[in-house]
Amino acid sequence: MSELTFKNSSDTGKIPTFDGNEKAKATDFANYFCSYAQLYHQKQMLADHNRMAAYHAAIMGNSNLFKDKVVMDVGTGSGILAVWAAQAGAKRVYAGACVF
Repeated sequence: MSELTFKNSSDTGKIPTFDGNEKAKATDFANYFCSYAQLYHQKQMLADHNRMAAYHAAIMGNSNLFKDKVVMDVGTGSGILAVWAAQAGAKRVYAGACVF
């Protein structure tokens, strides 16, 4: 395998994040986070009712933790969690994502 070849499994065939060399771990990490930059993936997450209901309940059910606070949503994606933080009473919300 050349130095320029990316490897997405460990030598034992397991998930590289848990059982891989540094190159395999870096490739796995990049593949995981790059997938979140795809609009399709964002749409799939937004359409997942159980996921969205759990996030909404967690934020709105703990609005006392958000009231008058400054919130930073790093890797905001669709921005829905940032919107809910504002609705829960956050004084200011910063939301951003870095897409390559």
